Amino acid sequence: MISTLIDRLRGAGCVFAEDEARILLDAAHEQAAHASRPSPSSDVTDLLDALVARRIGGEPLEQVVGWVQFCDLRLHVAPGVFIPRQRTVLLAERSIRAMEEAGPSARFLEAFCGVGPVATAVARSVPGAEIHLGDHDETALACARKNVGPRAHSHQLACLTGLPQALLPGGFGVISAVPPYVPDAAAEFLPREAIDHEAPTALFGGVDGLDMVRGLIRDSREWLAPGGTVLIELGREQRHAAAECARTWGYNASSTLGDDEQTTVLELR
Repeated sequence: MISTLIDRLRGAGCVFAEDEARILLDAAHEQAAHASRPSPSSDVTDLLDALVARRIGGEPLEQVVGWVQFCDLRLHVAPGVFIPRQRTVLLAERSIRAMEEAGPSARFLEAFCGVGPVATAVARSVPGAEIHLGDHDETALACARKNVGPRAHSHQLACLTGLPQALLPGGFGVISAVPPYVPDAAAEFLPREAIDHEAPTALFGGVDGLDMVRGLIRDSREWLAPGGTVLIELGREQRHAAAECARTWGYNASSTLGDDEQTTVLELR
């Protein structure tokens, strides 16, 4: 079975056909095991065929199987939502460090959270932290709540608009975000599966990609606790323009370049 599956995936253009075949086969067995009735092997075969058909049809593997590996976490994802990228591990690491520096009473907010990869990593690493999630997409927020667990406070937001005023006293010790930062004209450089299966509002950030970044910098001034930190993932070539915007709002800005040499985490204090 596995060799035939690998051939089908390779023929459809899947570069990592061997790995994907094993993941899809495991997913079919898991789904069969969680079915409401005992599932004979024929049911596993039917489930596998359905999963493979979705993958060959161009749907991202993570949406097909329902999860993505991020750090040492398995995060729930759903069809149509933005899939966390591995480059965001840098933002998660910086966020954990900032929360540890902020102290046990600090609140954490992952804005533009998608399925909440950074908030989930912070929740696992900083026991007792008050975790907040914000996104405009309720489907993504539902995934994020599931990933973070019962400690999550979720808010349907437009940038930071919609946060409860009750949170203003004290504010947030750390605000982290991966806003949509792909310039509109760069759509042709994105993988086809991202264009076809992820929401454009999670990808594109205007002419220079910084529309939502500028909005977050502006809005965070109201919500950041004294001495707090804002951490924003963006492209390397965008860091200078974003830092200049931050300085106009009174922030001191610095940046850390990721191992991919394309991604930057902008740190504002």
